[in-house]
Amino acid sequence: MHKMNNYKSIIKGDYQQRTRSYAFLITLAISLYLAYTFVPAPGAAYTTVKIGKYVGENNTAWIGYVTAMMTSIFLALLGFYLINNTIKKDRDTEVGMIIATTPVSNFKYLFTKVLSNFMVLLTITGLVSIMGIILVFVRSNGASFNIIQFLLPYLLTTMPCIFFISSLAVLAEVFLGKWPMLQYIGFFFLFGLITANVLQGAGTTAKIIIDPFGVKMVMTGMENLVRQQYDAAATVGSVGFNLSSKQEIKTFLFEGISWSALYIISRLLWIGISIFAIFISSKFFHRFDVREKTSSRKKKIIITENIGAGNVLQEIKLSALPHIQTDYGILPFIKTELLMLFRKGPKWFWLVNIGGMIAIIFVPIKIAHQFILPILWFLQVGRWSDLATKEKTNRIHYFTYAAYQPLKRLLTSQIIAGIFIAITLASPLMIRYIISGDVMPVLLILAGAVFIVSFAVCLGILSGGKKLFEILFFAITYFNVNLLPFTDYFGALSSGISLALTMLMIIAGLVFISFAKRKYEIDHG
Repeated sequence: MHKMNNYKSIIKGDYQQRTRSYAFLITLAISLYLAYTFVPAPGAAYTTVKIGKYVGENNTAWIGYVTAMMTSIFLALLGFYLINNTIKKDRDTEVGMIIATTPVSNFKYLFTKVLSNFMVLLTITGLVSIMGIILVFVRSNGASFNIIQFLLPYLLTTMPCIFFISSLAVLAEVFLGKWPMLQYIGFFFLFGLITANVLQGAGTTAKIIIDPFGVKMVMTGMENLVRQQYDAAATVGSVGFNLSSKQEIKTFLFEGISWSALYIISRLLWIGISIFAIFISSKFFHRFDVREKTSSRKKKIIITENIGAGNVLQEIKLSALPHIQTDYGILPFIKTELLMLFRKGPKWFWLVNIGGMIAIIFVPIKIAHQFILPILWFLQVGRWSDLATKEKTNRIHYFTYAAYQPLKRLLTSQIIAGIFIAITLASPLMIRYIISGDVMPVLLILAGAVFIVSFAVCLGILSGGKKLFEILFFAITYFNVNLLPFTDYFGALSSGISLALTMLMIIAGLVFISFAKRKYEIDHG
């Protein structure tokens, strides 16, 4: 019983710590807003789940199934970046050193982390489901409410999904703890592969089983219903936010699907696979023994002068040392920030960046602009996320804030260095546009580079950490590659002067907030 209380204390403490963070509150607010939009209002110019030209009537079943499916996808999208630093936080706060001395086994420690991750995501899921229930009464035109029919898709689809994401976040930290950038990028591509499987129409038994999000079965059931009763050629046209004309949309009566025993077993299987993977990873967990093995090297000490019988180092004469030259300029800061950005992460990862820049040169210019550029910029999420917060993370902000003109020199140099990286990566695309004589896309790409770095700096300063930017940048990039116009911050879908002016105003606001907040921290820190 005493050990059980210890595990509960670990879960409770971890849960309370993360649910009180800005990143959690922002993620919760975004999730609730998305939940409100999962079921489009009458007359809305978009759809979320559409089969051919059909969407379901707004009854309990349709709203419950749609909100559960969309929650599985979007909470997986946002949730991983919200929960993936739980082990690192224990190491940074040195709580891990205390846990390492206790009899808690590696598996039990990691499993408590999975459970605390799951509780965080389950809290968001619960509030989203409440929003779904409200939508049933608001948008179902008086249809009766069936709580079991509403909750079943959440229990069978969403909950195993968020348990899988909770375990995946812990696995990523165990095996890629030293390379957070690889965690972000690896999940980005894994998420893309899973959603690609989800969007490939009706699923075979194998595709349904290998879907950790659990939405393939629901989509297949909806598609089969429409094909049998309404349109034999209908396929799942979209799962997400897609613009469509309301004149083309038809409705059908959806009253749920039959949950097969194979599907239920597959959902339990994904939970079992997640637990087994944690068990295997516990064999490789370092248990906070992160001492680096260094090879001993002999150092030759050259003795310059012998005094008396023993060898003594020559006395240092201050007058003989070079004169210190004070430099109050910003260029040394920019150089230092650039070096830190270039050296962050594995060195070989720059080969990936260079490969992306080469790809921009040879692929069609539209593909380079709409797909490769946003992904290439997202690969730098680990460099930009703590651009203006690394001083606090490493607890040296007391020194940097006391430096000469920290706003004008340090913060400005951080922004300039981040923008330089973004522009360098986008330079092949800008050169192609310049050669073709098209100037407006170049200006919008420059505005996008300034925006994304300003966005990273502003969110970092406001939240005091990097988590919030990582979550939102991933969501923005996901919407970018799905060609949603409202997240087009670099002119991939629009090249009008109005977008350029809008971006300039947003950038000005972000920069003003960043400097104002940092000045307040310096004056009151």
